[in-house]
Amino acid sequence: TLIRDGKIVRPVLGITFLESKQAKTLGIEKGVLVLDVPINSPAFKAGMRGTSRTESGLIEIGDIIVKIEDIKINTEADLFQALESFKAGDVVKVTVNRQNLESSGSKSVRLAPKTLSIQLKASATTNAMQRNPHGER
Repeated sequence: TLIRDGKIVRPVLGITFLESKQAKTLGIEKGVLVLDVPINSPAFKAGMRGTSRTESGLIEIGDIIVKIEDIKINTEADLFQALESFKAGDVVKVTVNRQNLESSGSKSVRLAPKTLSIQLKASATTNAMQRNPHGER
C-alpha cells in the first residue's frame, strides 16, 4: 500500500496501447488497440500481438482487447478498471480481436476473437497521479 510501502502496486499486462480517441480514427469503436508488446512481458509470453508496419509500409493492426474475464473492455478506462479487480500474479483470460492474416487479399480487415491466458505482473508507482497516455498496462 501507499502508506506502508510508499508506492502503489498495480497489476499490468505489460503492453502499450493507443488511446480510444485515436483508435476511433482507425475505425476501432470498441476495445483497446495494442501498440507494443515488449519481449518478456506477460502479454508477450501469452502470444499477444502489437501493431506493426509491413515491409511495404502498411500498418498491420495489433490485437484489440475486448474482454478481461467477463468484463467488457470498450476504452482504456475500462481496461484500467478491470485490471484493478485483480492482483499481480493472478492469471486472467483476455479476449482479443485479432486481424485474420489469411484474408490479406480482402478489401476489408477481418477480425477473429482469440482468448489468451496472461499472468499479471506488478507495476509500482510512487506518485498515484502519474499516468502516461501511452503507458504500460
